Amino acid sequence: MENQLDTARSKQVNENRINILPIIEVIILCGCQELVIRGHRDFGKINVDTIQTSNEGNFRELLRYRARGDLKLKTFLEGPGERNKYISPTSQHAIIDCCNTVILNKIVAEINKAKCFTVLADETADVSGIEQVSLCAKYVDIDELVVREDFLQFVPINDLTGRGLATVIIENLKAFGIELKYLRGQGYDGAAAMSGQFNGVRSHISQLYPMATYVHCTAHTLNLAVSKFCTIQPIRNCLGTIGKTRDFFIYPKRKNILSQAIEDFNGTINAKTLKRNCATRWIERFHSVHDFIELLECVIDSLDTISSWADGDTSSQANNLKNSILQGEFIISLLVLSKIFAIGLPLSKQFQSVAIDLIEAMVLANATLSELKTIRCNVDEYFHDIYTKASALAQELCFSITLPRIARKQKNRDNYSVNTPEEYFKITIFIPYLDLFINEIESRFIEHQKILKGFQNLFPKTIEMSTLEKDEFIRLIDFYNDDLADNNKDILISELKLWQRKILALDKQPTNAMDALIICNDMYPNIYKLLQILATLPVSTASSERSFSSLKRIKTYLRNTMSEKRLNGLAMLSIHRSISVDAKEVLDELSTNKRRVDFIL
Repeated sequence: MENQLDTARSKQVNENRINILPIIEVIILCGCQELVIRGHRDFGKINVDTIQTSNEGNFRELLRYRARGDLKLKTFLEGPGERNKYISPTSQHAIIDCCNTVILNKIVAEINKAKCFTVLADETADVSGIEQVSLCAKYVDIDELVVREDFLQFVPINDLTGRGLATVIIENLKAFGIELKYLRGQGYDGAAAMSGQFNGVRSHISQLYPMATYVHCTAHTLNLAVSKFCTIQPIRNCLGTIGKTRDFFIYPKRKNILSQAIEDFNGTINAKTLKRNCATRWIERFHSVHDFIELLECVIDSLDTISSWADGDTSSQANNLKNSILQGEFIISLLVLSKIFAIGLPLSKQFQSVAIDLIEAMVLANATLSELKTIRCNVDEYFHDIYTKASALAQELCFSITLPRIARKQKNRDNYSVNTPEEYFKITIFIPYLDLFINEIESRFIEHQKILKGFQNLFPKTIEMSTLEKDEFIRLIDFYNDDLADNNKDILISELKLWQRKILALDKQPTNAMDALIICNDMYPNIYKLLQILATLPVSTASSERSFSSLKRIKTYLRNTMSEKRLNGLAMLSIHRSISVDAKEVLDELSTNKRRVDFIL
């Protein structure tokens, strides 16, 4: 009798699991593809062959479509009763939450396995006005030997002070199951609440975990340098004119005039419209300047057409913009911006890469700095090329670049006594622009260079170490003493020298921590750990900012009352498409709580 009962129960449980697995798979599909699950009327039994006139949502429609080719699922959905079918909004919430738990547990297991990680955090307001902190973790995948920056969760927050943010970050990391004794880095932007030396998040977390080194996001650092040198008056005026021109053409009637001018243009144009001059993204600025140069003739023709309209305000604005553009100072500033932005563009892109480490980031920053200094040393040659292009462009636009009027007392512009326009604009625009940019990069990346002291010995140029380099390495091993297998300084220095000999004997020396980590074997356990820490230290918070793009797509104005659990579950499914989520894993997690339907074998 007992055997018969067990067989009957086992058969029922298997049937229950078979019935619910397609439902879980449909929810996983909707989450991965960022499809809206809920509809206007998404309650009640699903009649598979009935044509629906109302919007029941993607979930029910996909389930209905699947059931037309699955007789067992169709029988289950159309069977008697409406309860215990796991298609209600409440059941959807539970399944989505289980997906979140499954994915998060997999990521946390890898972080704890690495025994070294960095926390990345950034904050934004969602569509409903809730402040969301995006928490990410950077670590080395020990099995595959690759660097990962994984999104963890969105955390709502009300207290935006440094102490409040730090408390939220620490409490949530603990709640996820991450072992905070392995926290070795913090990566934030330059906001005072995050990076404040005395009362910012970095300060409060460092008090609890002294080995969590703070690194200011290099991409933000570069943007701050850009913002600083763009305060030079001719450059600032040029960017302002580009922004006003773009805003002028956002209206349909005016935009149609510009589109027609682009279509009628005889040459080849890749750009189709003017781009926004973003205040925080270097790449956006480069493309806005580049596209403005490409569309310059079309913009002038369009403004000329609009300036003849009967509408007084519009025609006046068009005429003022045209007069502002047809100036020697504007054209030269435009070409100078294009030249310097093109030099910094690769640096900005590389800073946002997941695989880059601080060693490689500083090498690229120094290479960019060297190129800028080369231009500064040969300023006459480089500016002559820019001025030649500006003169040719001015000739195409039917005006000439002239020397501004010189007065004895001048407050609104630079007042240099020179003989040619080329010499005047070189002194007033190009040289100050270069000098300020060079100074900003040198000063803003000093802290990043300090963090690398000691680590640079892992990438030697020669076998001999200076006294300063040796002292820096000793300070480094003292700081990470708890992570190292040996505490004897003589052993550690000997291991370093053996590692240096190995590196110098290679035909192709590693340029970053991960390349070095791949060739580091068991003979160098302490060097391996230092390389892992170096690879884990943050370079930018780009991963946190990328998660905001998913946030905007998931929590829209039509779904602005979404609960935090549902938001995080859908975000994890969307962002971590590369992590395999098996419906059976989700079902097992769902079975851990008491259910009316038995799923546990």
